[in-house]
Amino acid sequence: MAELLKSYGEPVITANGRYHARAIGRLADDGMWDGWLEFEPLDEDGPVVVGSIESRQPEAHDLAYWASGLTPIFLEGALKRALNPLTVHVRVPEVPVSSEPAPRRHTVGARPARPDAVLDPFDIGSRNLDILRQQLGALNRPRLLNIIAAYDLNPRGEDITWMTDAQLVTFIVTATEVHLLKGTR
Repeated sequence: MAELLKSYGEPVITANGRYHARAIGRLADDGMWDGWLEFEPLDEDGPVVVGSIESRQPEAHDLAYWASGLTPIFLEGALKRALNPLTVHVRVPEVPVSSEPAPRRHTVGARPARPDAVLDPFDIGSRNLDILRQQLGALNRPRLLNIIAAYDLNPRGEDITWMTDAQLVTFIVTATEVHLLKGTR
């Protein structure tokens, strides 16, 4: 516990005002005695200014001797140090954010490949369904099936393999027209 070592009769006068100074001491955890100063404002009700450790002594009587020899100039300097403590910028050591490196490869599940279509039924059908029907009529069966698969014109996956080429053309034109009317394409 801290104890009062000495109270100084003459006020410490600075540009900030007048202060009453006291020397305070205590036994530190390491067995040494720490001494510091407190400054109580005399001109206004303000907080007591507490300084940092000014002296460390091996015995209590050594600390009391230190406090008895402080001059007005020393007290003035101690008050300036207490009002303007030293600011030390310390670099905080950086720590890693990760615990292991990132993989060199990033694997993504492959999407099922859609077949390549030789024409876009929505592009042509939005302009004219009769022209779409004519262009589809010029294509062979595998290309018609590719258009159905590429543009998901058979979302329920119904069996259309039994249809003739002419029926596949009608199927594509009808599905395209339905999507265009609903505004889904």
